[in-house]
Amino acid sequence: MSMFNVVFAFLASSFLITAVPTKYTCRTGHIHVETSNRFKDIIADNYQVYSELNPNTGEVSFKGLLKSFKFEFGALDQAFNSGRVDMSQYSKFNFEGKLTNVGSINFDQPGTYPAIVDGFLFMGSYKRKTSARGTVEVLPNGRLVTEADFSIRIEEESMQTINKLMKQKLPSVMSLDTDKLGISRDIKLNLKAQYRPRN
Repeated sequence: MSMFNVVFAFLASSFLITAVPTKYTCRTGHIHVETSNRFKDIIADNYQVYSELNPNTGEVSFKGLLKSFKFEFGALDQAFNSGRVDMSQYSKFNFEGKLTNVGSINFDQPGTYPAIVDGFLFMGSYKRKTSARGTVEVLPNGRLVTEADFSIRIEEESMQTINKLMKQKLPSVMSLDTDKLGISRDIKLNLKAQYRPRN
């Protein structure tokens, strides 16, 4: 092989390596949360979610601030973002996981691919293993659009913690707990994100 061919092959392989993004990032992801109680559905949205996706390892993460959630029920929104509710212990949330089927997603070929995610959701000292199914859409411009649906069930221990907080924060004459309110133990979470490639 001539020296010209060696140099050309080296440059071509270098181009191919650098052309593949080492990660994708999103700064304006959207999380939509739904749960319910006996009287009303509880709906909240957060449009300030940061996320990263590594196409080589399948690692994916997202994080944000709890105070950035906006509730459809105005009274909850005011209480959640006021000094009446101490959020210092649970000011942030984050998810760390992996696309378990990353090998079946061609990040060089535009199209929509099914995605399976496994990982852990963290909120303060709370850690919960969870999984989701969704899609990864590869756009012709190299960007990604993803969507995933998580379903989280609150354990009995956590419901007891909620009862304790309600007794601390609500007037004693109200005498309310999760059973009387009919608070659901199931939380549905939908994540949408648009990623840009980063090297």
